[in-house]
Amino acid sequence: MTAETNPKATTPKATKPKATNPRADAVDLDSTLPPESRAVYARLVAGETVRGDVAGLAPLLALGAVMADPLGGYAPVGLDRLERRLHASVQGELLHTAQRLNEIPALLGELRSHQPSTADALRTGARYIEGIDAANRHIGEVAEETREMLAAQPGIRPRRVLARALDRDKKALANGATLRTLYHVSARTNPDVRERVAVMAPLGGSFRTLARPFMRVILFDRKVAFFSDHLEGRPDSAGVWMVRDPAVCAYLAQCFEQEWTLGQEWHAPERPGEVTAGSAVSTQLQRSILRALVSGQDQQQIATALGYSSRTINVHLTNLRTELGYETVYQLVHWWATSPERDLD
Repeated sequence: MTAETNPKATTPKATKPKATNPRADAVDLDSTLPPESRAVYARLVAGETVRGDVAGLAPLLALGAVMADPLGGYAPVGLDRLERRLHASVQGELLHTAQRLNEIPALLGELRSHQPSTADALRTGARYIEGIDAANRHIGEVAEETREMLAAQPGIRPRRVLARALDRDKKALANGATLRTLYHVSARTNPDVRERVAVMAPLGGSFRTLARPFMRVILFDRKVAFFSDHLEGRPDSAGVWMVRDPAVCAYLAQCFEQEWTLGQEWHAPERPGEVTAGSAVSTQLQRSILRALVSGQDQQQIATALGYSSRTINVHLTNLRTELGYETVYQLVHWWATSPERDLD
């Protein structure tokens, strides 16, 4: 025996590798050799012969501290060789573990792309829902349990969107919910919106129009709100924000109520007053355009906000100038500044 086979020596502490470790040369480590294994090792170093079924031999063989002797029996291996093997095995396992750790962010990132973070939703009360289809699914789920729906819908809504919302809202009304929808005045000439109002109004839905621009939002029971992204400026087709914060929802509901008060009932008669919409020279849309002009917007900006082309905006202004006998838009704006029609919607 050599001096390196010290019977009092113990194996270094190490972590047992996982069964999935693909390294073929990995050493099966244990944190501590049992006492009977230490005793067997000491006997072998002392030159004794041990049988293959002796207690404590198996852990030594697994560790690589002893090996079968071709001439019979078992013999301890050199500790330098064993140390190199142990270091190589542990280093290989550490490398494999480090690679798996590096894969965690990518894995979680992929999972988060499919399922929005519940923790973020609970912490902030808001989360962005990617994709219009996913947004409609969430809206549909909330609508099934709602008792009150408030919807502010400016701009043009595609026919397929209106058709999908029609079935959802009819079910809500049938279940006893109330529905109020505020449209821009331009929706009065939209045949798809007119058809929706004709179907929903007899079922209990209430509809009004407003001449001035307003923000899009849908509120359910004043507890859940869906609205367009104004944080990063993504288009409506990219998705929506879903908000459950009580303070935010209460604020949005109050904003809706103010706009609703200013709106005109879809089927309401003309309002009494010194000047009525029936006797006015200007139309509701023309008044909306003039308010925007006075606020400093150009015709292209007004067209974008109202959902028309700039050519259509110019046609409406030209028609009003012709009706009043004016030559320029400046004369029209001057008339508007003192006209009692400013008090109309």
